[in-house]
Amino acid sequence: MKWSQFFNTSIGKKLLVGATGLFLCSFVLVHLVGNLQLLKNDRGEAFNAYAAFMGHNGLIQFIAWGLKIVILLHAFVAIQLTFSNRAARPVKYAVNPGNQTSSWFSRQMAIMGSILFIFIVIHLAQFWAKFHYGDMPTQTYEGMAQPLKDLYAVTYDAFQHGWVVIIYVISMIALSFHLIHGFKSACQTFGLNHKKYNGLINFIGVWIFGIAIPIGFAIIPVFIFFQ
Repeated sequence: MKWSQFFNTSIGKKLLVGATGLFLCSFVLVHLVGNLQLLKNDRGEAFNAYAAFMGHNGLIQFIAWGLKIVILLHAFVAIQLTFSNRAARPVKYAVNPGNQTSSWFSRQMAIMGSILFIFIVIHLAQFWAKFHYGDMPTQTYEGMAQPLKDLYAVTYDAFQHGWVVIIYVISMIALSFHLIHGFKSACQTFGLNHKKYNGLINFIGVWIFGIAIPIGFAIIPVFIFFQ
């Protein structure tokens, strides 16, 4: 069977969604580390230096464009799987009483994924597009020969608006639900689930990706708004 034919099968699509999902999990972790620089009391020096490095490094930019393709691929294939699964079983299965939580998370994946996709589009338009193609103020720091684009000031200005903060917090709640189920599901797709490792997988999926990372992202706009 050719690769193109394999990825048209249900198993191939699940593997593709799982692989792209795990890649996106690693991205949100790295992205959070960078965004936490916003909380430093240094007039934005650390965050703007981070943004400048990410925005002008050739390798990073290549990965960034690949990331956008991965997001679109992940969303497209996940939607295909959702519709094909519904078409395959028009009558809903009864909920297994011993697996109600998992079933609930599974049913919300499409909704949470849609919220996240809309959020990503807004986020890219609000910050990424403005940084690369918009008219952005600059800031000069001691010891730096060239001024840096002041994405820090643009971000702080955006998070002065309560409605923007609310959108971000709601989106991080959606991210939490999506990651809690998605990480475990991806591990299951790749056959990583085992009684020896399930505890670790649940800890990483729930407490790190499902709770710690979304809270870390949500704290930033809330902190800036009330500061």
